[in-house]
Amino acid sequence: MSSALEAISQLHLVGVALGAGVGAVCRAAVDRTITHRVGLTRLPWATLAVNVVGSLILGLTLGWSAQAASVGTADQAESARTLELIIGIGFAGGLTTFSTFSWESWSLIRESRGRGALAYAALTIGLGMAAVALGTVVGRAGG
Repeated sequence: MSSALEAISQLHLVGVALGAGVGAVCRAAVDRTITHRVGLTRLPWATLAVNVVGSLILGLTLGWSAQAASVGTADQAESARTLELIIGIGFAGGLTTFSTFSWESWSLIRESRGRGALAYAALTIGLGMAAVALGTVVGRAGG
């Protein structure tokens, strides 16, 4: 077992697993809701939505955690790390999906929709980076 995993308690791992499970259920609900409302379209809006929202959540969590750890007590820093694990790694990791993004991009290319694949990739990466940056700034301000 690596030293990073050794530093994470079994209780933390259970928290990560629970967070990931909730995130995955939310991803399925978002996918179903968006697909039901807009139908099948040229771009996979549901995956784009969960990846951007997940990036925002991760930015908020890590920004807040970094701020809390830098100005708080050792107990507050440990609590912030616990939230990083449960919300950042668990929930946001379960909510977002790089593999589906990759598959959908590849599917667009296979369907001779290269411009759609490029637009989808640019939107996902650009909006995801903007969301994580915004989340980090807001998280640090709230920490």
